[in-house]
Amino acid sequence: MRETIRSLLRHRKAAVGGSILLFFVVLAIVGPWLVMDPSDLVGRPHQPPSAEHLFGTTGQGQDVLAQTVVGARETMAVGFAVGALVTLVGALMGVTAGYLGRRVDDVLSLTTNIFLVIPGLPLAIVLGAYLPSGPLRMVVVLTVAGWAWNARVFRAEALALRNRDFVAAAVVAGESRSRIVARELLPNMASLVGSSFIGNTLYAVGAEVGLEFLGLGDVGSVTWGTNLYWAGNDAALLTRSWWIFVPTGVCIALVGFSLTLLSSAIDELTNPALRAPPAVAPVTASVTAAQTEPLPPGVLLSVRELCIDYATERGRSRVVDSVSFDIAPGEVFGLAGESGSGKSTIGYGLLRLLPPAASISQGRILLGDTDVTALGADALRSFRWAQVSMVFQSAMSALNPVLTLGEQFHDTLAAHGPTTRASSYARARELLAMVGLEPKLVDAWPHQLSGGMRQRVGIALALALQPKLVVMDEPTTALDVVVQKELLQRVLELKSRLGFAVLFITHDLPLLLALADRVGILQGGKLVEVDTAQRIRTEARHPYTRLLLSSFPHLTAADAEGPLPDMALAANERVPARAALRGGHR
Repeated sequence: MRETIRSLLRHRKAAVGGSILLFFVVLAIVGPWLVMDPSDLVGRPHQPPSAEHLFGTTGQGQDVLAQTVVGARETMAVGFAVGALVTLVGALMGVTAGYLGRRVDDVLSLTTNIFLVIPGLPLAIVLGAYLPSGPLRMVVVLTVAGWAWNARVFRAEALALRNRDFVAAAVVAGESRSRIVARELLPNMASLVGSSFIGNTLYAVGAEVGLEFLGLGDVGSVTWGTNLYWAGNDAALLTRSWWIFVPTGVCIALVGFSLTLLSSAIDELTNPALRAPPAVAPVTASVTAAQTEPLPPGVLLSVRELCIDYATERGRSRVVDSVSFDIAPGEVFGLAGESGSGKSTIGYGLLRLLPPAASISQGRILLGDTDVTALGADALRSFRWAQVSMVFQSAMSALNPVLTLGEQFHDTLAAHGPTTRASSYARARELLAMVGLEPKLVDAWPHQLSGGMRQRVGIALALALQPKLVVMDEPTTALDVVVQKELLQRVLELKSRLGFAVLFITHDLPLLLALADRVGILQGGKLVEVDTAQRIRTEARHPYTRLLLSSFPHLTAADAEGPLPDMALAANERVPARAALRGGHR
């Protein structure tokens, strides 16, 4: 939380928005003591700005500057109070409904829906007619009218969090439901609470000003809304007395602008995908004659001196460093290495699926006569899936949960050329049968399938356009051993039948040595060794490769002579090394 606050203070949008908002907060607190009484008649009506009255006078002869400054206090106080109350009520209602579920969820959701279908303006008029005049009335009216939307948002977030392991651990530890809501769920929604408060404050200021401008507030008080109300009554527009309403309008706009900047800054800080990558000096890749020549016979894919960098606030961070390898037609080429070695980054790089902060800074990816690194957006769209496809690690996340399998096959096929739904479904049935699934599952939903079945669907989708190369990124991580074996046997059968090549990315070295024709070992973004699976098993040359082999005792070849490298000196602990190797997919 402290780090988030520090980042917020360093963020440009947050700094600008916070500075503007702080100015108006100070103005609301201190300003009324520095100006004259805004109700005093101090000059002629409709007097333009002058040295005596910097913002001119109203249609009644009151000082516009005094009314603008004094009006900030109640407007800002009501805005922040409503923002806090709407966020608090919405969060408590939504999180309670989402976490407790069943009857509590039914009752609270029904209450929320009732408030959502009631028009806000009539509700405000009715409440305003029965409540005593004053700022408290406006707070109650806007809170009652605005909390329901927030409850919907927080309920959805609670539904996503309630099945997480830390919530289950709190239940096992004996924490009460109220404590779990207050101490486990709400702190994990800190960014949502912050952005909701900012958004609700913006809503409150706008709604308050609008209602008061319509005469639904206390017209005897001095606020920005009543300033506009009296400007309308005094025919400021008809008399061209722009100075009566422009200062208040500018203040409202600036407060709204500052709150919008703060909300955007919170979104960017809590969701790095929304953050623009820092500007850094570009790295120009040199293209030699050898890189642009046609690939030699027997090579399908050639990766040459590939470098992938991530842009950070401190410059570039290289995660793939000068990696080169070839893949032959029909070959299974494996990439192995511990978590963070760059395996998946290379796989995503082959399809140019890198996140916005990452870029290929050097090197070439050649598939036949196609330089993948030089493809434009349209050419890249045609290249993906038709030439190189991908089987993602999480099959459930890769499949759209609200579309049947048939519709997802249809979308894939329709993206690469004209097709009818009937022909797409026929092709889907053919592909499902090809991977060992019942063709009738074309009408099934992803949640109706087991993990192994969903992964088979992912393979079928990857083969829909008969690509030359299939990238498989940890496709068996979440599957049990029996399902893994069946799935990989099916992949090898399809490879032999259809002739595609496979880039298999995994942390499971025994699996890779049994499956791949050749294996590449990655360490810290560098490809330290490439050889056949048999020679990697029996004649590994690089110390890091021998370390990985030593973490699986039944794979160890002849004991390596000499000491292990520094990274392996943890008392020759094989179990930690093996655990590190299985730690993740990147």
